[in-house]
Amino acid sequence: MMGREGEEFSLLLELLKLLSESEKITPTIAERELGLTREEYETLVSVLKKYFMLREEKDSVSLYRGDNLKALHPWGWNYVHRVIVGSTMSMARKFPPWSVVIAEYQVYGKGRHGKTWIGSLGGLWVTYKIRLQAHLAQLLPIAIPVLLTRILGEQFKINAMIKWPNDIAVKDKKLAGILVEAEASGSDLMGYIGLGVNINNDPPLETATSLKELTGSLVPRNRVFSKLTGWISRIDKLVEKPELLRLEYLEKLSTLGKRVRIVMKDGEIVGDATSISEIGELIVETASGSVKVSSSEALKVIHLD
Repeated sequence: MMGREGEEFSLLLELLKLLSESEKITPTIAERELGLTREEYETLVSVLKKYFMLREEKDSVSLYRGDNLKALHPWGWNYVHRVIVGSTMSMARKFPPWSVVIAEYQVYGKGRHGKTWIGSLGGLWVTYKIRLQAHLAQLLPIAIPVLLTRILGEQFKINAMIKWPNDIAVKDKKLAGILVEAEASGSDLMGYIGLGVNINNDPPLETATSLKELTGSLVPRNRVFSKLTGWISRIDKLVEKPELLRLEYLEKLSTLGKRVRIVMKDGEIVGDATSISEIGELIVETASGSVKVSSSEALKVIHLD
């Protein structure tokens, strides 16, 4: 059976769902829909205020539209919003191309090489499923990190860097993770772009940070989500100048010039990270020569200096 803490969290999610679907709610509505006393309702609202932009006036509470992921309806996309999921990446595989799956809470988020993490309340946990040509798909591991650093710079004046292969960091603290996968679909490929961005959530690790921590206040998540979605809708435009994209990636790559240890299934590589290939492989100068390492080969990347 679920413990009291788990039951309270379930009610918290139900209240969040009610807020995302309603213009406003009151203690009377919370009592009718969820069976909450006024005291219980106020306690849950006080918790949600830590992670979401709520507006309170007189006897009602509403979720600020700019922070309400449910209120956004991206043009041209099959939009799937859930309060809680196992994994947005797993769900996206069951939907047609040009679907976007987003969740308020993610229990089994997919990382590289089968790693999992919990996507907590207040963050942005999303997967885009797109159909694209193979020559465009191979540029996604470069294009998506660059896109996210652009958005963070333009919207929040944050100088975010890319830690190869899939992390976005600020002052060496992880702000976001990216997972790009592809599978054959006729003559084209089906691409899956998964992003986890710490926005108003409280990351459980000291090595991570959030936009809330960096800016000192809650951030409207739709500022990030709408920009991401708009650019991914025009993915061909994003990658139309591959060499310029690669140069921008290199400018933002914090791994560049560092001595690294890369752990792989069959051993490890130690050397200096000098560049990346056209498709995002890390080029490492080792004692025995130059080596190209793909993100699929690297289990762990450690900066040694």
